[in-house]
Amino acid sequence: MDSQLYIVINANIQLGQTISKQLAQKGNTVVYLGNDEQEGYAITADEPRVRYRYCPTNDRIAIANEFDWIKRNVAPIDSIVVLVPEMSIQHVEMPLEESYFASLLDCSNGHVAELPLTYLIAPSATTDSDESLKALHLTLCQLSHQKKDRMTGMKVNHIVITNKPHPHQACSSIDNDVSDLIHYLSSQQANAIRHQIFFLQVQ
Repeated sequence: MDSQLYIVINANIQLGQTISKQLAQKGNTVVYLGNDEQEGYAITADEPRVRYRYCPTNDRIAIANEFDWIKRNVAPIDSIVVLVPEMSIQHVEMPLEESYFASLLDCSNGHVAELPLTYLIAPSATTDSDESLKALHLTLCQLSHQKKDRMTGMKVNHIVITNKPHPHQACSSIDNDVSDLIHYLSSQQANAIRHQIFFLQVQ
């Protein structure tokens, strides 16, 4: 599979660090956007194919500026991964919605016909039960079937993780499963897979 450029927008979720490194280890270039500089530079020290850029992950103007910088100074964008804490989701709407990224694509250089956008939804720190995540997964599935209007130029999928990764485990099986799935969803082989809601459970 050809090397691709991923943008990973991480809202201070530890899983985002591992996912970024694993995507890079598959031969890809990863630009990691986050507001924790210590964490960001630690990732680049471990994996040189990850580039860290300081960026508040809820600042739409800052993110748009980073997209422009990446396209001018690194390479055309092939895929976007957005890590979303469960608690930040309001009325089943992602904090950075599909239409926002579609507007950024309108300003791009047309490198890809459809830009893969993967939302990775992780449990909140206070989540003790999987029930709320299971309910969210079901609701997202229902909305996916009901929704008729699709944003042009975007190929959107969601991954819901139903338990917290082990904090002291550097590379758990769930991390590998998630990075493999993201990598596949961004490939040409998965061109027909869109608006699917995947459900991964930590054993």
